[in-house]
Amino acid sequence: MRHGYLLLLLLLSQLGGFRAYGQAPTWRPFRPGFVYSFAASDPTPSTAVHTLRVDSAYVTPAGDSVYAFNRLLRPVPGSTYPLRKSRNNLLGARLRWHPGTADYYLEADAEPALGGPAAPVALLLRPRAAVGSTWAASTQPALTATLTSRVADPAGATPDSVATITLSNGQVLRLSRLHGLLQGPPWLALPASGPLPPAWQQYGPPQPGLGPYDPRVLFALSAGDEVGYELSPPVFAALQCQHGYRLRRILSRQQTTDSLIFTHSEQDRVTNTLAPSCIGPLVTTLSPVKQGRWAFSLRTGASPQWPFLGLLAGEYRPDTAPTSGTLLMGRGYALQTGPSSCLAEPEMLPFLKVYASNADASQYLPGLDFLAVGQTFGPTLGVGPTYFIDYYENVLAYYRRGAVSCGQPADYASLLPTRAALAAAAATLAPNPAAEAAILTLAAPAPAGTTLTLTDALGRRVWSVPVSAGQTALPLPVATIPAGLYLVQLFIPNMLPLTWKLDH
Repeated sequence: MRHGYLLLLLLLSQLGGFRAYGQAPTWRPFRPGFVYSFAASDPTPSTAVHTLRVDSAYVTPAGDSVYAFNRLLRPVPGSTYPLRKSRNNLLGARLRWHPGTADYYLEADAEPALGGPAAPVALLLRPRAAVGSTWAASTQPALTATLTSRVADPAGATPDSVATITLSNGQVLRLSRLHGLLQGPPWLALPASGPLPPAWQQYGPPQPGLGPYDPRVLFALSAGDEVGYELSPPVFAALQCQHGYRLRRILSRQQTTDSLIFTHSEQDRVTNTLAPSCIGPLVTTLSPVKQGRWAFSLRTGASPQWPFLGLLAGEYRPDTAPTSGTLLMGRGYALQTGPSSCLAEPEMLPFLKVYASNADASQYLPGLDFLAVGQTFGPTLGVGPTYFIDYYENVLAYYRRGAVSCGQPADYASLLPTRAALAAAAATLAPNPAAEAAILTLAAPAPAGTTLTLTDALGRRVWSVPVSAGQTALPLPVATIPAGLYLVQLFIPNMLPLTWKLDH
């Protein structure tokens, strides 16, 4: 996992030979502070895209600079599941560089249980060697490397060079001076002979910071924007007896140096479906309007409301839920297919919960319960999660962002009415104007914790009283206060304040 990620750039600035991105004449396969993505050499619509970044940095006693990659859960060879914790990332465990040279070593730990060799592997890369030169690249297995070509790459605004290194077993690695490793073998598998594992190539240029995982990308929302979800019981539930809709409206957006914070209102409408074997009657329930808060770290991407966020592909962290042996895991980009629409996008960011295996404590499985399904975000839509589970399955079906609307807004028309409409439906205030007293009559008994306040036109509180649970008629004595315009406010737990104007 990542440790001291913020301190990484400060540490790297002290290691000789490394200069700012885009300015350094040196070659190196990876640059700290960037998210790298890799896909199969021949991507298909079902291809997953793997992401990685430098996790930590340190200096060996010999003076070499070492950069370790983020740790991950890796599939056991031969199947997608089960998974094991691995010290390797997709292309190795770490990168070692000796200051004053152009020698870079990709190194992998020995992980036989995951299909790796019995001894560590080190692959020497020399992108600045003379074209046609050959060197000993690996001792286990014994392989040589040849710099096949080094050509100018005209793409982009900054001139670049791309070096191609061919190993004696036929594997090919390509490195860009500015964009790092463009192609290489997965898990640093370097067979001396026989079938070669498929190469992985860079999927788009490296992105600084959090890249596509940045909450400002995943939640590109502003005050007044709306997001709507269809609700149904989890697919693992025996009966699908309910269906409903959830609407969230953004109330505020605040960005600081290291945080992004939203407040929102939320309301559900759920109807019994009367499906076979379901218990009636046909009833529609409208939940109270609630307020919520989302907070995100702009440094790590983590969020207390969305615990999966901040995890790159394959990364994991212990689950905070009281379930023994569970981990939260980021999965690779899922490239989407199907007809395009405003709710569909070419890429999705899926996340998953995995459980320790009863048969082998070192293995993890996705489980059969609905919580293991996890959640999915759409980085190109920018409206937050497209699928997640709490009590219901939540599937994105509508959003309105500024003047752009997508989906079926009619399904959400009765949700989150204006505050004036909420107040009118919740209670009546009479007489108004009032000379000596008025009564606020509630449409439903007040819940415990309700408070009634009276403020003047300048927002100064005149008085405030608690309301007894179950009370419906709330008197407002106004005979002793000066004449003028006042605001009557009712504060109900987990709801927006309700306000009425009173002319005295």
